[in-house]
Amino acid sequence: MSETLSILIFSENRESAGMYQTLASEFQAQILIKEKNKNNLALLMERPYDFLIDEVQNPVLNEIEFVDLLSDAAPGVPILLVSSFFYDTKDIVFGRKIAGFLLKPLTFEKLQLEVKLILKQKRDRTVEEIAEMREVPPVDSLVSQNKKLSVLFEISKSINCIKDFDEMLLHIVEVAANSLDAERATLFILDSQKKELWSKSGIGIHQKEIRISIDSGIAGEVAQSNSYQIIDDPYSHPKFNKKVDKVTGFKTRNILCVPMTNINGDVIGVFQILNKKEGLFTSDDAQFLSAMAVSTGIAIENSLLREELKNQLEKVKTTYDELYIAQNQIVKETKMVNTLELLNKIKTEMFQPQTYDALISGLKNVKNFQQVLDQINLFKEKNLSYLDNAEKEIKKSTRH
Repeated sequence: MSETLSILIFSENRESAGMYQTLASEFQAQILIKEKNKNNLALLMERPYDFLIDEVQNPVLNEIEFVDLLSDAAPGVPILLVSSFFYDTKDIVFGRKIAGFLLKPLTFEKLQLEVKLILKQKRDRTVEEIAEMREVPPVDSLVSQNKKLSVLFEISKSINCIKDFDEMLLHIVEVAANSLDAERATLFILDSQKKELWSKSGIGIHQKEIRISIDSGIAGEVAQSNSYQIIDDPYSHPKFNKKVDKVTGFKTRNILCVPMTNINGDVIGVFQILNKKEGLFTSDDAQFLSAMAVSTGIAIENSLLREELKNQLEKVKTTYDELYIAQNQIVKETKMVNTLELLNKIKTEMFQPQTYDALISGLKNVKNFQQVLDQINLFKEKNLSYLDNAEKEIKKSTRH
């Protein structure tokens, strides 16, 4: 290892960049942060690096394959993986290709401690251990299958962690496209009552719901047949709608279309993947997407049930609120009637003419009779005025 530690980091996560810069200062290291692609792997050929960090952003097979390429390009160089995915299956998927694994959320303390530990282990390695690490184990079908199963496991976990329906749909199509290294993906949901497929989640779809008849298009054909289709030449397919490409300017080169089923095996939707970036879609791709469609279908159906239950609860709440308002209005109006009756009783009984005349007659012999009479009249006027105003306010308040 050179005197100045050199670290190559593959990450597109801007939030982590500051943490890596702090790490460089802590270890007095030279760091280089690059996007994760095969072209940047050539940097490992230009100069040696002492340490590699790979930040895994998605639970897709491409991420696993990138770690394989890193290990092949820099045998013996420790690789630290940072991710929210593959932790439970890291030993099966990555084996000895990685020196450490940090589970997100990432903190500087965790990063610093793990790097120190890995560098110490590297210094303590024997020549035999280093030689053993450089030996590349044979890749067989079982290893490949384990990797695919691990990806499916992580995809299923990530989908079921999302509660918002629209957010979950968007995550599913992004993962589907990334998993198969395709340009576009669309997820159609079956509306069995209207016999339509609808979607508002897809790469290239801008949150606008689209609906197609189940009797039209390749997606409709797959939904009815409950079997996948691989189409290498869409423009020669009788069900392919060329108008969509003409309107959007997108050129469809190849298609993989797979039915999505629920736990009972009933079709509830369709995956449509467009344009594999390298080569054509294969039966392995179809099997992988079909396996993904099973767990996805169960998650979507559960989410739809939650949405339906949520809507029903909203309806119950709205009905209750309306009843509560109506009840309050009835109580309010009843109180108003009772209050108005009481006011009227006070006005008619307390100040009726005979009561007033009897009171005047009894006070005629009192000195300063005129002053007493003035006070009584004033009292009468003020209270009648108060009662009249109170009556008006009560009537006014019930109109709102």
